[in-house]
Amino acid sequence: MMFKKILVPIDFSHFSKKALMTAVKLAEFCNGKIYMIHVEEDIFHMKRIHEAHPPLEEVCEKIHKDFVGEKKKQLEKFKKYVPADLLAGAVIKEGHPFVEIIKFAEQRSIGLIVMSGRGRSNVKHALLGSTTDKVSRKAKCAVLIVKDEKYKFVPL
Repeated sequence: MMFKKILVPIDFSHFSKKALMTAVKLAEFCNGKIYMIHVEEDIFHMKRIHEAHPPLEEVCEKIHKDFVGEKKKQLEKFKKYVPADLLAGAVIKEGHPFVEIIKFAEQRSIGLIVMSGRGRSNVKHALLGSTTDKVSRKAKCAVLIVKDEKYKFVPL
């Protein structure tokens, strides 16, 4: 199967860098294009603080603008890992990560999502599930989970 459009969610960790490097190899092999997405849940909530406290609107807007600016700088650094002829786009979205990733994939007719699997094991992860797990179960396209070689199975 050839994947012409590959989406890589980026959280700026070395795990997502590894997923991105895997996606680059796949895109080269398949003559595909890479889309990068970073979804920020914190700024999604921060932006709405002023709704409950209207006097904070100006402060919240400045914090939001600065925060988004910093995330754009980080995304620019990750774009350098992708050859220019393979990069189709890089965006920052606000909201719940798995929802925004799936929406983006469906809107762009993405054929493959390449994500990192962190192998975390804690109560929150066990009860709520990870973004990777939710995307792998709910996405309509194929999902490749790239694990770090340091990953160890930890039984609950």
